[in-house]
Amino acid sequence: SNGKTICRVGEMIKVACREQYPVKHPEIDYEGCDILVFCASPTPNSNAHAKNAVVMSNTELKWDDPQTWTGMIDRSPCGTGTSAVMALLHYKGKLAVGEAFVHEGIL
Repeated sequence: SNGKTICRVGEMIKVACREQYPVKHPEIDYEGCDILVFCASPTPNSNAHAKNAVVMSNTELKWDDPQTWTGMIDRSPCGTGTSAVMALLHYKGKLAVGEAFVHEGIL
């Protein structure tokens, strides 16, 4: 299914990100990218500005073990993912402070 593919690819992107851009937090044990949001254009004729799916880990991915290439998908916009998308859009100059933003899920 597309959900399994989204999870597999999302997990691979997160692990590759952690390997290529390691993070060392000074106070807590944090390895880096642990949640990933895929964004897409909204459904035509909807009131949404964007569509998303969030991928979260459910096990440790090991490159040499395809059975670990899994994850969990949140197909509905949530506060954390939506806030991250809005922050990035604002940073890129595509969303002003106070501007409305409607997010839809992938279904």
